[in-house]
Amino acid sequence: MRVQDSLVLAALHPFLIHFAIGLLLVGPAMDTIGLLLRRETLLLTGRWNAIIGAAILVLVELTGFAAEAELGPHSAAGEALLHLHAALGHLCVAIWVPVALWRALVKSVLPVRLRTLYLVLSYTGAALIFSQAALGATLVYRHGVGLNAAARAEPMVHRPAAPGAIDHPELVPKN
Repeated sequence: MRVQDSLVLAALHPFLIHFAIGLLLVGPAMDTIGLLLRRETLLLTGRWNAIIGAAILVLVELTGFAAEAELGPHSAAGEALLHLHAALGHLCVAIWVPVALWRALVKSVLPVRLRTLYLVLSYTGAALIFSQAALGATLVYRHGVGLNAAARAEPMVHRPAAPGAIDHPELVPKN
């Protein structure tokens, strides 16, 4: 694979993951509401969210490998969390792909047999997706993993000026 292709795949990772997060969090909720209200359209929404979300999740996993290969230097804590992030990502795929296949292959809008098992697996997968989103945010915003050196630089602390003092003297017009 060319370096340019790897960079494009790495850049797609944060873009795609947001689609998977949305679909795989909303899907189980639609299933539950559809069951409670006996609305087939909500059950179909849950079905398609699971199927499309799992397909995108597979793409997220593949782009995650590219993103990891493109990472610059980061802290030891960031490295440890990155390994946890990768392991949880594999677990998300291992749960959601069979659940989505089950949903795709069953003729009814929601599997009647083993419905409780399906809901437990889908809510477990949703909880994992939620924790992955939080962990991904921690990796980027707290540990700077995936950011370039300029973005990881320590921010300037703005100290308020003393009362009556000019906060930015360079902005005061000179006479």
